[in-house]
Amino acid sequence: MKIFKEDGQWIAKSKGFDDESGPSTFPFEGGEEMDEIEDAPPTRPRSHRPSPSTYRFTFTEDHYNHLNVRIDSLTFTVEGLHHTVDNLQQSVDGMTSLLQALHSCLDAMIPPLPPPDA
Repeated sequence: MKIFKEDGQWIAKSKGFDDESGPSTFPFEGGEEMDEIEDAPPTRPRSHRPSPSTYRFTFTEDHYNHLNVRIDSLTFTVEGLHHTVDNLQQSVDGMTSLLQALHSCLDAMIPPLPPPDA
């Protein structure tokens, strides 16, 4: 996912993004965050989820920075796993070569069985 600021809006584009449908945007208000719309109706009891129209989330620069740190951390973890898998594959390849060499040595050392008496 690529997140950038354009004309005062944070824009998030993910892989496979369709430019015709328009970007996902988050209003940027200089670090301010509002969780509730001022004219929101009274909240319902906790057993009910609030209507999405009663809440607004502002994607602040702090959110952006925190998200980038998380993405960098995840990228580092994935790269580490990639190297671990590569090392494991090299070990498996080495063991396969060793087993093939051992098989060849055993074939050379053990004489073939005589054919069964007919």
